Amino acid sequence: MTGEEMERAIEFLLKSQATLEAQIAETGRQLSTYAETQSKFIEATTESITRLAEAQERTDARLNKTDERLNRLIGLFEQHITVGH
Repeated sequence: MTGEEMERAIEFLLKSQATLEAQIAETGRQLSTYAETQSKFIEATTESITRLAEAQERTDARLNKTDERLNRLIGLFEQHITVGH
């Protein structure tokens, strides 16, 4: 290998190394962006699930009160019927 060929080979290797380093840096930036996006998604999903669970609890509480009131009404109605009115 001549000196000129050696220089071209070294230049090629240096350019390849620079390209690889640039690609690695870009991949790092993309991974960072992905991680941030994923974190925001997880946070939003967790918040939504929490709000949904809270709404479900409120609904359950209202249904329990409705059931209690309905049972009292049924009791009064049954009492009314058994008394003979």
